[in-house]
Amino acid sequence: MKKLIFIIGFLTAITTLCCCDNDILELDDNQESKLIIHKSKLQNKEFISDALTDNVIGNSNIRKMQVYTPPGYDRKNAQGYPVVYLLHGLPFSEKSFIDIQSWEEWVDPNGVFKNYPDFPEEGFKDWMDELILSKKIAPMIIVMPNAASAYGFSFYSNSILNGNFEDYIAYDLVNYIDNRYNTITNRDSRAVIGFSQGGYGAMKLGMKHADKFGVVASHSAPLFFQAFPAYIPQIITENPDGMIGPDPSKFLTSAMYAMSAAWSPNLNNPPFMVDLFFEYPSGEIIDSVLAQWLENDPYTMLDIYGDDFKSLNGIYFDVGELDEFGWGLTYGYFIQKLDAMGIDHTSAFHGGGHFDKMFSRLNISLEFCSENMIK
Repeated sequence: MKKLIFIIGFLTAITTLCCCDNDILELDDNQESKLIIHKSKLQNKEFISDALTDNVIGNSNIRKMQVYTPPGYDRKNAQGYPVVYLLHGLPFSEKSFIDIQSWEEWVDPNGVFKNYPDFPEEGFKDWMDELILSKKIAPMIIVMPNAASAYGFSFYSNSILNGNFEDYIAYDLVNYIDNRYNTITNRDSRAVIGFSQGGYGAMKLGMKHADKFGVVASHSAPLFFQAFPAYIPQIITENPDGMIGPDPSKFLTSAMYAMSAAWSPNLNNPPFMVDLFFEYPSGEIIDSVLAQWLENDPYTMLDIYGDDFKSLNGIYFDVGELDEFGWGLTYGYFIQKLDAMGIDHTSAFHGGGHFDKMFSRLNISLEFCSENMIK
């Protein structure tokens, strides 16, 4: 009987350990066994997004993500953890911030991006661990979702062609994380950070979903769409034989089609089912199409969502003075409008380009979010 009781007790202990992903069995100085919870994790997860189900272009509704849980993560802690949603630009993957090899096809000494981002040598997980253990930021959960579309960029926007990528983040993903992780389930403990199209997505989500996200940080984002017509001559030069669709070798052309899929889709205009905002080859602007784009322009959106944006607990954005697209030249317009509307914000210009200072800037925005979230 004693042997049977011992076996049952042993199996119960093993079962308990297996059910607790982060529980580690250790011995104290008195050699008495005890459970402590101390290891961080970086895990690949996936779920089905209702917002992306049955979209016209055929984007998958099965969405992968990387989820980081901090040292000391306790699924039963009564307080819960703040969450940062980290949105990628390039590459179009949930691994954008964790795998330097995923950047290989985008970095070319003769191409648009000549330098890799400044990935930490120790890797994303250990880098985050150090920020937390050194108390630069509070323990937090980081969620890095995949927002790739058939056109590459989705721009985190609802589209009758692509599917509803905005709703995928704001509703489906937030609900999934809150239901499966020990989060603080209110906007004051949620932040959204993004780079490039992800930086645009962070701004858009902050404006339109101020009930979901309390802090926004944006890097290298397009914030003033009136600048886009300046790219028309270069796009026309890229396409001497006509506008015949996206081409991986033509970055601006492919980006133009992706933006059109997000903001001016037209299911009655095959084969690409988008309307470009200019005529080819004249370059003449089509005002009705550009107006659709401007409805999604952060500068213009302030007219509608300014009060919601003003209600946020923190707004941070920056851009490189050497940004490959020259977006820093347009930030003054956005800053002036925020100031005129009395919207408190922190903005910065740095000496880098579009992506090459990614982690040094992310270090700053994570600290900003940590300081402005309720923990």
